[in-house]
Amino acid sequence: MSNRSYVGVDNVYLADITQDDADAYAAGAPVYFAPVMKISAAPKTNSKTQYANNKPWDAMNSKGETVLDVEITGLTVAQEADLLNNAYDPATARATENGSVAPYKAVSFRAKKTDGTYRYYQFLKGRFSPPSEEFASESDTPDPKGIKLTFTAIRTTYEFAQYGGVTDSAKLVKGDSEDAAFSGTTWFDAVQVPTASTPSALTCTPSPADGATGVAVSANITLTFNNALAGNVENGIILTTAAGVVKACARTIDAARKVVTLNPTTDMGAATDYLIIVPGIVDIYGQSLADAVYNFTTA
Repeated sequence: MSNRSYVGVDNVYLADITQDDADAYAAGAPVYFAPVMKISAAPKTNSKTQYANNKPWDAMNSKGETVLDVEITGLTVAQEADLLNNAYDPATARATENGSVAPYKAVSFRAKKTDGTYRYYQFLKGRFSPPSEEFASESDTPDPKGIKLTFTAIRTTYEFAQYGGVTDSAKLVKGDSEDAAFSGTTWFDAVQVPTASTPSALTCTPSPADGATGVAVSANITLTFNNALAGNVENGIILTTAAGVVKACARTIDAARKVVTLNPTTDMGAATDYLIIVPGIVDIYGQSLADAVYNFTTA
């Protein structure tokens, strides 16, 4: 995973919230909104430090709404009426500002990073405030004025079943396209809601395969896991002869923490039985792999 800065933003979509109560959350299909110039997100937070025994004893934090300042190239009268629940007459294409309350919307967009990957955002519920507009006399130097909108995002009423056994309301769903487990292909097809996926059971595939014969004495040993491993659990993996003599190896793991490689510091002995001992393996989900021993014979 890279920690890249943002260099762009696009694909702002809006959807109507059709239900949000104790029973369910539902939204209409997202609709492309307008070309976007800038978005800033400012979550409201509060903190309080409790003092006891003449020293700071506890720190408490709370999170409130998130205010999105959205600047777009332009806004049609019909779009503004939809955002604010103004009366709009399609026969005359006229809108009337009135005392109606703005409807709840869901907002999604993506932010581009310097390496060409994207972070995808889905705010589940909020309301727009009337836009800020600026007008200026035309001159010999173009000076376009965009439309500035404020969207106040809040948490849903409905409580979603979420990963880790949590059931709670939600305000934002997001993901990075650089993460192999993430897909943004259908992100804008529907409003993205929290999910409670179940990780696959942890498995290990050794190479050489268990029981292999005729293995080259210069071969490296690799262990491929289907889930990323927890920190440092690979350090217990060793290579020994069948007689229990440990073979010195350089041990490495890939960036995804799924492939462990043992590179013997010298060639293995010819026509020798070896054991790959794999104890105490735990993945990032807390799942354990039963201690395993794989054997192979060199050529």
